Amino acid sequence: MDPIMQEASSIQEILVHHRRYLHRHAELGMDLPVTKTYVMEQLVKMGYEPKEICPSGIVALVGEKKSGKTFLLRADMDALPIKEESDLEFKSETNAMHTCGHDTHTAMLLGAAQILKAHEDEIEGQVKLMFQPGMVSIR
Repeated sequence: MDPIMQEASSIQEILVHHRRYLHRHAELGMDLPVTKTYVMEQLVKMGYEPKEICPSGIVALVGEKKSGKTFLLRADMDALPIKEESDLEFKSETNAMHTCGHDTHTAMLLGAAQILKAHEDEIEGQVKLMFQPGMVSIR
């Protein structure tokens, strides 16, 4: 198995924990204080200096040690206004639910952040990690 795939497999339990935490604390729209705090804390633990670029929107950079292109990896973080009716141990505790998979998007980007940070010296250029809150609807 490819070494990067082995690393990804080795953090599966961490990613499941991230997803279940985010699923349990689902939030709507542009105001995601619990989600934002969780993501920023995880990034800081990994050695990042995350920046809030709009309400609940987060960007972190990895690389920058060698010149090269910039790549963007993005994850949505908001949920939908649906009350979860399941008996799962990690079911949503709010009146919102990640039926859209954004809890998984965010967990996957946290996983990519962890692996990229471990290989930061190998990156030619930089990778921008963007955690996006919901969209503003214009009526």
